[in-house]
Parts: sequence; structure tokens; C-alpha cells
Amino acid sequence: MNKYKIITSSFRILRRNKLNTFFMILGIVIGIAALSITFSMGKGAEKQLTEKVKNLFSPNNILITSGRVELESGRSSESSVTNLKIEDIEAIMNEVHGITMYAPIQVTPDRDVIFGNKNISTAINGGTAEGELVWRRSVIAGEYFTKADEKSLARVALIGTKIAKKLFENSNPIGEQIRIGAVPFTVKGVLEEKGIDPHGTDLDMNVIVPITTLMSRLMNVNYIIGAKLEVEDASQTEDIAIKVTSVLRERHSLNNNETNDFSIVTPVVVKEIIGKMNRVFTLFLPLISGIALVVGGVVIVVIMLMSVSRRVSEIGLRKALGARPKDIMFQFLVEASVVSLLGGILGLAIGLTGTWIFLFSRGLTFFIPWQTILFGVLFPVIIGIVAGIIPARKAAQMDPIEALS
Repeated sequence: MNKYKIITSSFRILRRNKLNTFFMILGIVIGIAALSITFSMGKGAEKQLTEKVKNLFSPNNILITSGRVELESGRSSESSVTNLKIEDIEAIMNEVHGITMYAPIQVTPDRDVIFGNKNISTAINGGTAEGELVWRRSVIAGEYFTKADEKSLARVALIGTKIAKKLFENSNPIGEQIRIGAVPFTVKGVLEEKGIDPHGTDLDMNVIVPITTLMSRLMNVNYIIGAKLEVEDASQTEDIAIKVTSVLRERHSLNNNETNDFSIVTPVVVKEIIGKMNRVFTLFLPLISGIALVVGGVVIVVIMLMSVSRRVSEIGLRKALGARPKDIMFQFLVEASVVSLLGGILGLAIGLTGTWIFLFSRGLTFFIPWQTILFGVLFPVIIGIVAGIIPARKAAQMDPIEALS
């Protein structure tokens, strides 16, 4: 039997049975839409997260945190958070060769930042003059801190672009006086835009003051929660991390059987964490949404089997007129594949549109991985063929005499 006639006949039958066709397409649409949304958003999140981590943490960096901290969550899981001092970091700089500079880390809980009658609540970060290089973040207006600012406990502040917009609108904030709680500060600079960090913190809502000022005037503490070290030779990072560990254990008087009361994060650790996140984004999320696609395939099987039962006479007549079993089987496979492909294209369009709307509403970058397009077209055809095999075989094996009786 002519393949072209079989294909045109398949399309005609699908148009004639609109309700069945609609439900078969709907099952695939839901599955592919879910798959494309989760995969596109997952890969997009993976790409942006990887870029942000690389921007914050280069192969030349070592991160020291007080207590034991999980980098994925940024939370301290055990031990005190008052055991790390700036003196510890200075001792590391003196005793461990190969470290060029460092930036200590300290941050307050949310504080009121006030200008005139406008008020914003945000965390206040401590910074240093070297932080501009260590954190790779400068200012787009005004000036960065100086060593003199640190030594004099100057009441100056760097503010993020969103803080500047909310407090000062379109006016120039440089030189203006804000209050952090009850303490007045002069705005010295506006920070470069950085967006959301891997922990979900909006860096454009940052307010940074000299860390000495933060510790003495805003917090009244003598400890820090961490420090970021800049290593001269990236190939020596792991060896330097071992030496840093040794210095800190000695300064904290830890015995051989005692665990560290601090955490050291190196590029190797960051790479492992990113690998774990990638597996979640590229395997588990699509796997969950793939269940909906399997359900769509089951719907096709059930409806196609019902279609075979209703078309017994038609199948018997075709066989009586010379249609071979493989022609009958081919027709049902074409019907299932066409339905699946149409559902895949519609589901892909719906899924990508939904992804774009969601990301656009949150100000995130829209990213379409090539795998989404490939899977959106390939998977439905495979599902259609697999789902159509059982009904097609049943139709092909019918006895024409029994079918017409």
C-alpha cells in the first residue's frame, strides 16, 4: 500500500476523531511543557549560579569561615562564631607565603538605613580598602575606602545601586549623610551592580562601611565571621590551604583529636559543590517532570487501544482490500507519532513562554539550552512510537474475516 496514502489517511482519521486527538495531544503537551520549564529553568539557574560563584570565588581564592559552615546554605552548622579574629588572618599573612592580600568578613543583622523620611532595612557589611580587589567589585560613582578610613574608624559608606535608587531616587548620593540606626555616615561611593549571589542575597542592596567602624561603632565586637584570601599562584592554593589550617589550629590551641573550629573552602571544594548542584539541575528536576511525559504516553496507549476497538470494521475492510499487516501497523504508528509531535511542539512553546514570563517577572536572564529544543522534539516522537506499538500490533494481527463479521 502506498505510504503517502497511508499518511494522508492517518491525518484524515485524526481530524475526524477530534476529541481523541485532543486528549492524546494534551497528555504530551503537559509532559513536554513541564519538562521544558524545569530543564530550561534548571539549566539557566545552573549557568547563572556557576557564573556568580566564579565571579565571587576564583581559582586564586581561599575562604575561611568561623565555625563549620555549609557553603551551599551559607549557614553555620556548629561551633562558636566568635573564635576568628583579624589577628588570626594577619598571622596567616605573616607566616604563610604566597598570599597577596585578604578581606575580612563581618556583617550585621538587618539595620535601618535612613535618609530624610525614607527608611530601608538591610544588612550592613564590613569592608576594607583591599576588598575592592579581593571581591572584584569597585564603585561606579564616588570613591572606595582607603586605609586611612579603616585606621580612623571613619563613618563613611558604600551603597548598592538599589539602595541609592530607593533613598535618593535620581539625585546624586555622593557626600550625602545617611543614618544607620542612630549613627550618621557619609556616602562615599555607589557600588557596581552585582545582582543575586549564590545564597540568594541581593548584592545591590549592600551597604558597606569600614570593617573597623562596623565592629567598634555598630556591633561592639572583636571577632569576624570569615575572610577571603587572594593567592598569588593558583596552582599552590591547596598547599597554602593546608598551611593556613595548621596556623589556625595552632592559634586556636586545638589538639590532634579536636576538629577544626573553622572551615576552609578552596576551589576544589567549590567545584565539588557546583557538580552536586549541576546533577540536581540536569538530572533530578527533568526526571520528576518526565513522569508527566510517561503519563502522556500511557494516555496515548489507552486511547489508541480504544480507537482500535472502534475501528475493527475499517481495519477488516482494509485488509480485505489488500492492506498488509505492516501497512496497518505503520498507519497506527504514524497516528501516534503525529499526535505526539504536535503535542511536543505545543508543549515546548507553552513551556518556553512560561519560563520567559517567570524569569522576566523576576528580572532574570532568559536562557534556552539546546537540550530543551532537542528533547522537546525527539522525546515526543519516541513516546509516540513506543506508545503506538501495542495498539498497532493489535490492529495488524486482526483477522479480516472476524473483523468484518
